[in-house]
Amino acid sequence: MTIATEKKLDPQLIINKLLTELGEPWLPVHQQALKAVKSGDAEALRLLSATNLDDSFCRACGYMASIPKLPPTVAILIAESARAIADAQRERAIHRLNVITAELLEL
Repeated sequence: MTIATEKKLDPQLIINKLLTELGEPWLPVHQQALKAVKSGDAEALRLLSATNLDDSFCRACGYMASIPKLPPTVAILIAESARAIADAQRERAIHRLNVITAELLEL
């Protein structure tokens, strides 16, 4: 028996908690990824993740594409999604600070 079946993991609860931590999108591609996660469009998530390799928001959403199936690797999917979320939070902060800095310097 796997951990997933022993604990009867709820895929939607997992995704909702990860999305809460991921936060709001700040780029149009993030809005697409969030919409795909919420609609369960795994193919769109894989495509967005594959075509936005340097975007942690898309990468986090891409990992979430397989969570509903609760594969034996679900713990790895959750961990990788969490790592990507941490990276996305850093990217969000840098994006926000770039805007603030430009405003302060009136660029």
